[in-house]
Amino acid sequence: MPTLEWIGKDKVVSHHQDVPFRVLEKQYAYGAEDDGNMIIHGDNLEALKALLPRYEGRVKCIYIDPPYNTGNEGWVYNDNVNDPKIRKWLGEVVGKEGEDLSRHDKWLCMMYPRLKLLQKLLADDGFIFISIDVFEFTNLKCILDEIFGLANFRNCIAVRRGIKNVQAQFNEVQALSLGHEYIYLYSKNPQAKLPKLTKSLEIEKAGKWDTFWRGTDRPTMRYGIFGTCPEKGQWRWEIGRATKAIKNYEKYIEKYANIMSIDDYYLEHLMSTNEKVDFVGSVYTC
Repeated sequence: MPTLEWIGKDKVVSHHQDVPFRVLEKQYAYGAEDDGNMIIHGDNLEALKALLPRYEGRVKCIYIDPPYNTGNEGWVYNDNVNDPKIRKWLGEVVGKEGEDLSRHDKWLCMMYPRLKLLQKLLADDGFIFISIDVFEFTNLKCILDEIFGLANFRNCIAVRRGIKNVQAQFNEVQALSLGHEYIYLYSKNPQAKLPKLTKSLEIEKAGKWDTFWRGTDRPTMRYGIFGTCPEKGQWRWEIGRATKAIKNYEKYIEKYANIMSIDDYYLEHLMSTNEKVDFVGSVYTC
């Protein structure tokens, strides 16, 4: 099987064995004392090593969301792996050659021993999910194949994320939007099977047009929109929600009506923001 080489790899392939075992000190507790749940504050490499004596080979599901290494230092999680602790660690483990590492070398050196410990924690029938995007997509796949074994690669799941509108992407080449992130799925052994889902998948259905007037008589729900104020009955929503829904519909008509249906726009908005959007418009028929 092909393997990936990078500067510093020879110093980190066995580093997980050199990480000292540390005792987890209990600070406080919520709920039952013996529920087994923990929140660990500290370096995740040391935390993973500290979990080995109790949990090696026992964890059935692991999800990690490592730095994507986008080169963005302004992000709250310092997403180009240039944290002072990481630089100090690289100097101690990799040595002087660590000063010449690219950000991708640094990222691989950081990830490798952590993935080795996670593989040890995973149960024989366990699975690990790892989020990533295009910046380290191929590098991560290579080291996952090496650590978990190519036979244990189970899937690569595309996860849609918010994107710019179609026209904005082509203002300049740099504006092309990345529409998806990815989740790698690996198992501890090829025979492992995921349990059946206990909850059916909820599929969002497209909306439908409906009259905005209701026969129930509530004077506080009567106000003027589109030059009309009902003398009896009520509008469906209070004025704040209705005003926002009118603006949503106007935005759709102005920017998107010529490129997608309102149902498609609704679903696009829902998937990119996880927010349902209301529309109110004035429709006249003969």
